[in-house]
Amino acid sequence: MVTLAHGKALTIEDTLGVVQGVTVELDPATRELLLERRAQIVSFITSSSKPSYGFNRGFGHNVDRAVPADELSILQRNLVRSHSCGVGPATSRELVRATMLLRAQSLVCGHSGVRPEVVEALLGFLNNDITPVVPCHGSVGASGDLAPLAHIARALIGEGECFVASESDPIETSHALVRSGLKPLSLEMKEGLALINGVQFSTACGVLAFARLRDLVKAEALATAMTAQVMLASDAPFSRGLHELRPHRGATIVARWIWDSMQRSPLREAHRDYLIDAEIQDPYNIRCAAQILGTCHDLLREARDTFEVEINSATDNPLLLESDDGSFTSIVSGGHFHGMPVAVKLYNLVQVVSIVASLVNARCSRYVDAARNKSLGNDLMWPRLSERETSISSSMMIPEYVSAALTNTLWGMSTPSHLFSISTNGGQEDHVSMSAGLGVRLMEMVPRVAELIAIELAYAAQAAAIRREMCIIPSKHHPEAQADVDKAVQKLIALVKKRVDIQHIRPEVEIKLGVEIASEATCLSPVCERMLELVWNIFPPVVEDRPLSTQLRALAAAVLSGELLREAGKIVSFEDDVV
Repeated sequence: MVTLAHGKALTIEDTLGVVQGVTVELDPATRELLLERRAQIVSFITSSSKPSYGFNRGFGHNVDRAVPADELSILQRNLVRSHSCGVGPATSRELVRATMLLRAQSLVCGHSGVRPEVVEALLGFLNNDITPVVPCHGSVGASGDLAPLAHIARALIGEGECFVASESDPIETSHALVRSGLKPLSLEMKEGLALINGVQFSTACGVLAFARLRDLVKAEALATAMTAQVMLASDAPFSRGLHELRPHRGATIVARWIWDSMQRSPLREAHRDYLIDAEIQDPYNIRCAAQILGTCHDLLREARDTFEVEINSATDNPLLLESDDGSFTSIVSGGHFHGMPVAVKLYNLVQVVSIVASLVNARCSRYVDAARNKSLGNDLMWPRLSERETSISSSMMIPEYVSAALTNTLWGMSTPSHLFSISTNGGQEDHVSMSAGLGVRLMEMVPRVAELIAIELAYAAQAAAIRREMCIIPSKHHPEAQADVDKAVQKLIALVKKRVDIQHIRPEVEIKLGVEIASEATCLSPVCERMLELVWNIFPPVVEDRPLSTQLRALAAAVLSGELLREAGKIVSFEDDVV
């Protein structure tokens, strides 16, 4: 049970719980507070001839027009109806549920002047699993997320369509209310406006995306540990002593995750001696992973802090402040509905997605390149294939193409919309945040980055299987390896002198630029071995060509759901300060 109460902070974890179906209630004392403040403002408005926006005046161009007392409820209903003009596909149920909860929390702050029945109407929808159909496009993120919130408000008054429970098709809201024993909300003075002012739709996008990206960055740190091991990289770039010299919080935390995930790795120990492989430095996509992903961690932390402030703020306009007599009747028009604070942090998360995409794609391009993948062969083709089989196989060539396509798509979606304000409302609202557009795109981007991480995991698992099959560590100068090279070169020269056709040389000449190791030395660290089990269960090693789409999508679903990370967390701690 989550309780909304005046002065009590709602957390991101509370929000995620309600999104998943946790019941939510209104604190009885807070209900009395809302009733008291409602009575105060109604008495003030009815006893005064003072024009008050939102209470007894129209909206937009009608701001100077007085509205008769007997038509104030009609004004609110018309406001909700007229603003319900969103377009595009329906927003996910999760996002709408989060939006409704955050709007209720804002009203619970007690500065909106609404009756408790308005909050209870929102909670009634949540607790009865009724989710309004909300088109995803239409908000500019200033004066609130007007269109999306209006569609929710319209459902509260019994209009429009809603999804009910697990049913796939929406039904008329009026029917949903009857089935649940709820009554339509009858809007009174200012209440329609209070329901649609604020950027709770944008904030809900941020909260849900944050929760997933928080885990996806951890999953990518785990993928880094796997890639580092199968690519025969060093764990030194992730050591504590190194990061104490440049102690950015995110980099230090991510370095610890990767370091811990690489420990007790037989494969790493097999080439720890420089003389084994003679490698001095690893490529940036591995060596700088803590700095890169650490920056993502910092961006996530900044976004979380802003979202938590926004969740617990009063954001509609006007707001009621305390007057000299102690009543909350000082009506102040301000700009708390403006989404710029949220938009900037939504863009934090957009940057996280784009940064991770770039990192993953750089690794994928190395995985398929025999010149750069340390003897794993082109396209990670199975090493025991015959020459004929090799000539007709593509193996894991195309997942790298897919990673490039996904990365390009995500980069294309990374436009900083909040920097491109378009004036609305005849110039009155001449600076808007465009936060909702960022939020909608961000929600579309998150599953794509999970697919990218899944592709990297598939490559890492294939590479691990090949290492296990070959039992060789490539070496640049080890004496035994050099002897193999000398023998192979002499054999090659002899074949050339005999004028042997070049096509017959390749199968007869075997150059082993490496050091043989025991099969047990090809194992990864314990946590990464567990990941290999899970990945291979979904995406088995590619020994011969097969369709990969279904398995990659299943692996992406396991990444996005956090299933893999939860298993890894049983072996290595991924705790941090982004909670």
